Amino acid sequence: MKTIWKLFVGDIRRITSNVVSIIIVIGLVVIPGIFTWFNVAASWDPFANTGNLKFAVANEDDGYRSGLIPVKINIGDQVVNTLRSNDQLDWTFTTKKEAINGTKSGEYYAAVVIPKNFSTRMMTFFASDGDHAEIAYYNNEKKNALAPKITGQGADTVSAQVNETFSETLTSTALSVASQLANQLDKPAAQEQLTQFNGNISDFAETLTDASGTLRTFSTLTQSARHLLESSDGLIANVSGNAKSVGTTLKQAGSGVEDLTGALKTGTTALGTALTDSANSFTAMEADVDSLFGNAGTQAGNTANALRNQATNISKQAQSYQQIYDSLDALSANEKLPEAVRNAIDHLKTNVGTTITQLNDLASALNGSADNIDAKVSDTTAERAEIKKLAQQAATSVSGIKTDYESQLKPQLDDIATSITSTTTALNATAADLKGALGNLNGTTKTADKNLTAISSVLDSTADSLAGAGKKLGAFTGTLTDALNSGDMSAVKDVLSDNTDSLAAALAAPVKVKRNAVFPVKNFGSQMAPFYTILPLWVGSLLMAVTLKTTVSRKVRKELGDPKPHQLFLGHYGVFGVIGLLQSTFSLGGSLLFLHVQAVHPLLFMLSGWVSSLVFSFFTYTLVASFGNVGKAIGVLFLVMQISGANGAYPLAVLPKIISGISPFLPATHSITAMRAAIGGIYSNDYWFAIGALLLFIPPLLLIGLLLRIPLVKFNHWYVSKLESTKVIAA
Repeated sequence: MKTIWKLFVGDIRRITSNVVSIIIVIGLVVIPGIFTWFNVAASWDPFANTGNLKFAVANEDDGYRSGLIPVKINIGDQVVNTLRSNDQLDWTFTTKKEAINGTKSGEYYAAVVIPKNFSTRMMTFFASDGDHAEIAYYNNEKKNALAPKITGQGADTVSAQVNETFSETLTSTALSVASQLANQLDKPAAQEQLTQFNGNISDFAETLTDASGTLRTFSTLTQSARHLLESSDGLIANVSGNAKSVGTTLKQAGSGVEDLTGALKTGTTALGTALTDSANSFTAMEADVDSLFGNAGTQAGNTANALRNQATNISKQAQSYQQIYDSLDALSANEKLPEAVRNAIDHLKTNVGTTITQLNDLASALNGSADNIDAKVSDTTAERAEIKKLAQQAATSVSGIKTDYESQLKPQLDDIATSITSTTTALNATAADLKGALGNLNGTTKTADKNLTAISSVLDSTADSLAGAGKKLGAFTGTLTDALNSGDMSAVKDVLSDNTDSLAAALAAPVKVKRNAVFPVKNFGSQMAPFYTILPLWVGSLLMAVTLKTTVSRKVRKELGDPKPHQLFLGHYGVFGVIGLLQSTFSLGGSLLFLHVQAVHPLLFMLSGWVSSLVFSFFTYTLVASFGNVGKAIGVLFLVMQISGANGAYPLAVLPKIISGISPFLPATHSITAMRAAIGGIYSNDYWFAIGALLLFIPPLLLIGLLLRIPLVKFNHWYVSKLESTKVIAA
């Protein structure tokens, strides 16, 4: 230890013995910090500057003039005027040709073009066969690799932001046009047109309300399917002791649940699967009746209990069928459903009602047999035959229901599901929120029971959203209808002018997402600080290994009395470790004091840098001391892999499997994890686990440096002599 200390102190004295060496040390210390500060500052808060993104807007709208309205209406101009007051993006108003060419050249990030027939198609909103207006949207994805991502939440969010802005603007404009009609309300034709408009809004509100009710029925059917599966599997379990789990039965039922249609169709598929499971349970029970009654003489108590358990599960199935019956009854009450659908529902209701009666009879027979067995007055032969007959009838009835459902009703319900989705797609935010709510059901729920419960919950929440939007529209049309019926045209004008903004907002985004940050980080620069701090520290360690000698001169060895190899190895590392600590202190200290990088645990933030520097410097020192130039190449290879594989920027889940497989074996991975915990907060000791994983790199490095390095000395001498003989390659 004394020799190691003397070597370390001597290295410190020699490296600070002249101005040139001091300047080199200063350079080694500050380079990682400059690297870090420059990149963290550059990425500090790019999302606050999205208003600098240029969006071109070209308005070619020719306007609209009707014989009923003595004024020309140009809705495109109204859209442009609204956008002029919107500072979320840098709207640049130009011609169509310049907008498209500018987007191609990179002058504009994107462009929107309002076509010539925009007002004309917008005005079809008042007609019974109204059509949608369209706006062309051009997006330059070549301009910059990160350009689609730099706008807050990426190109998709920019599109959504533009869509919502336009949606609210267009809806407000459409309703404002109705307000303009109020100036012409003295003319009968204008009043008729306004009445038509109010009727269209009323129909749309009624459609939303009907869709809400239908969604609730689908939700009830889904829950009924879940209960039926549970009771069916319970019956099979009592019969054979080998029931399949509900999750296995419906493993595929939740596949494809990516939108509202997927959720609805999963519910209808689940009901079909539940009916199959139910029929199978009665078939299994019928086959097991003989064995149960065969034990009645020797194991009367067990037989009676088994019969009562079966009766309980059958009663649960009867309750599930009653829920299905009630749901079908509610669905058939919807007069807007096609007659063929309602007839199919009524036919199925009749069969379900018959099955409910049979199941109740079967449950009563089972309970009666159990009571007779306990009282030892059982005519087992007759009761056995009666129960088998009832079970067979139940299985046949359920199979018939399943066949009728699959062939007649399920295709109709799937069509209804598609039409409901079409209705909700008209509300921009609803569709987007549903996809987010449903997109991960397949991956995050482990059983069909949870899948069906989650789907039912989503359907109920969607129904609430649609009902809320329908209620708002209904209130508007009700107020407008009262004003029209009163004949007071000033009241009509007040209704139209007062409600356009709120009604437009309701149509544009009926659902709002409440975001709750877990371990919040106040800015993007702090989020990227681990990546931009750890990699420069690795680069700094490589620079040390390249700049400083990893061997001890003969003169120094002689002065120390020819120390042993392990003393030379450990003692000479001391200067590398000191410079590494100076690097991390300078870099991380500056990030905290000058850049004000967030750190919930400042001391642990510094500690993560100190430990990382020591491990990194020992890593590169050992490689170069043991393998020479080959060790330097290995250090560069690790740098390359850690840029993408250390989980510093892109999530490992979106990278190729080979990258995520390598990641745990990269030192920077654990350094970044520890630093993130210090910045955002520690959860379940994740910081200390990461530090521990980082320190696990030390033992194998000691093995290489203290044992394997010695046999490689002759090889390194031969390798160096060969390189020097070329007179070109530095050894």
